[in-house]
Amino acid sequence: MTDFAPVFPGWNVWTVYQVKDLNDTNPLFWGLDRDRRLRIWVEDAIRLGAPSTRVADPADLKGGQIEILPSKPAELKTNARKEDVGGSSAMLVDGPAELRVVRFFNRGEQGQLTWPHDDNYLLNEVLTPSPSSPATSSAPPKTIGGTVGGGVAEVAKDAGVGTLVAGAAALALGIGLIYVAVKAARG
Repeated sequence: MTDFAPVFPGWNVWTVYQVKDLNDTNPLFWGLDRDRRLRIWVEDAIRLGAPSTRVADPADLKGGQIEILPSKPAELKTNARKEDVGGSSAMLVDGPAELRVVRFFNRGEQGQLTWPHDDNYLLNEVLTPSPSSPATSSAPPKTIGGTVGGGVAEVAKDAGVGTLVAGAAALALGIGLIYVAVKAARG
């Protein structure tokens, strides 16, 4: 029996139960789709529960480094399951749920966290990484903040100059509108 979920260096794959009718009262989640909320939950669980690990990219959107897979890789074996956790009968989600598969890359040290769960999410199982599985042996994901010049340059190259110019123009327009609104309010 174990009460902890391991987080391995490199790629990790988890199966997670996600409630079909998410019941969050947190206004920060309003308007976010189910996939984004799952990614954020996984990132937060790891960040808060296993501080020696490093899954998030500080320059990316929250949950941006968590991937959702279409199915569980058949070649990966189970390392730990919710049924192995002491008191697992108390770990329940609030309503019908679907099983989702996520993967993430840990750039930090191996860690462990208390088995993550709440009303909307329950970690079902942690799969053991394998060098023979494409899900856990591929190159790490790119990061926006990888290096001062390199990370941003890679994103610029991947996104295309037009996308960057459009984003900069939208930001400038937004700042201009805020300035005009503040100026008008002051009279």
